[in-house]
Amino acid sequence: MGKLVLLTLLGAGLALIGERLVAIRQRTNASREVEPVEPQNCHLVEGLGYGSEDIDVLPSGLAFISSGLKYPGMVNFGPDEPGQIFLMDLNEQNPRAQVLNISDSFDKASFNPHGISTFMDKDHTVYLYVVNHPNMKSTVEIFKFEERQRSLVHLKTIQHKLLISVNDIVVVGPEQFYATRDHYFTNFFLTLFEMAMELHWTYVLFYSPREVKVVAKGFSSANGITISLDKKYFASTMFCLSSPV
Repeated sequence: MGKLVLLTLLGAGLALIGERLVAIRQRTNASREVEPVEPQNCHLVEGLGYGSEDIDVLPSGLAFISSGLKYPGMVNFGPDEPGQIFLMDLNEQNPRAQVLNISDSFDKASFNPHGISTFMDKDHTVYLYVVNHPNMKSTVEIFKFEERQRSLVHLKTIQHKLLISVNDIVVVGPEQFYATRDHYFTNFFLTLFEMAMELHWTYVLFYSPREVKVVAKGFSSANGITISLDKKYFASTMFCLSSPV
């Protein structure tokens, strides 16, 4: 009798694992046949050998790019190299990526940039907000962009108990932004379990100096986030919601 129960449980466990693997393949379109497409006006941008994670473009045509993200389970081409922020002028015929110098007051050795977002104040000063994962934790770094020097001056590091496993942000005002949490667990193996079981435990939060709160929850993986031009709606790869701003 005991062997029968054990075999039954083993069979049920294997069936569950098989069903989850099939579900993941369907969710990620792993079985989809990809048709080759011949690029038209595309060209390789040199200097981004460690990958490019996110991009944010100013109205002037200047584009910020975060590069060198180290993330559990992802291939990394520069494991011993710190992350960097690049600048491209999309007004140029053949834009080139130029690495931005960061002020010495910032810990560049542990810089691990993820999502980014820009904010321009009334005097047209540009601020770059960067999701950072130093030692696999989550912070938001605020930089001031010095256009003439092509550099970033670090102003502030934001930390909060709700800023966990942050993926992306969209800035809506001075030190005010929405951020996505892409995983509930921080342990790599528990993250795999979370993905396999499609647990809807992640959320979107709003941060300001006065309050920090979850504004939307129940997502399997809240990922990239952006805002409509009229600032009425936010959209992500996982959701779309109205903005109270």
